[in-house]
Amino acid sequence: MDISSDSPGAMSSPRWWKQTTAYWWRRTEVAIRGFVRSHSDLAMSHVAAYFKSYQGAANDVIALIESSGVEPIIHDDITTHMCSALCSVVSGCIVVLFGMLLTTHRNTATSSKNAAGNAPLDDLSLLEILLFAYILCYTLLLSALEPLRAAIKAAYVCFVEHPLSLSQALPLIYQRLSRISDASGSV
Repeated sequence: MDISSDSPGAMSSPRWWKQTTAYWWRRTEVAIRGFVRSHSDLAMSHVAAYFKSYQGAANDVIALIESSGVEPIIHDDITTHMCSALCSVVSGCIVVLFGMLLTTHRNTATSSKNAAGNAPLDDLSLLEILLFAYILCYTLLLSALEPLRAAIKAAYVCFVEHPLSLSQALPLIYQRLSRISDASGSV
């Protein structure tokens, strides 16, 4: 029985794999874009102001941003990264200080148990405590900076939706955003 490469029962060719991979890549890309579009963090201003559903508000805000041409401004925004870096540095410093305190005072007893009857901390317990402290500090600090991030994103949405009201309320922010928008539009 001769099985040629053109017959339906033949082994898959590399070209078929490339086409299949390209097809699934396009479908995955469309799905990811749809998810990001319907779950944008910029939508919270529309949810709060217009009592819209989250996905509906996200779709409306993304459509406004795409039609106005300020997408490069939002794409180049570094406030989220700066807040994350600040939280990471502060949490790291707190954990280092707490770790130094714990390591110097963990073996204060002269015997295997200290005055309270507890065994001194071993290295694994110390690592668990420090990891938990880092996660807790990072989460609390990032939550504390969330209103700042939300205000910046609300200013972007206001610039897209009602630039005149932003120019009257916050003229310096309006001037900078319009200058950046004009510069990115001319490129």
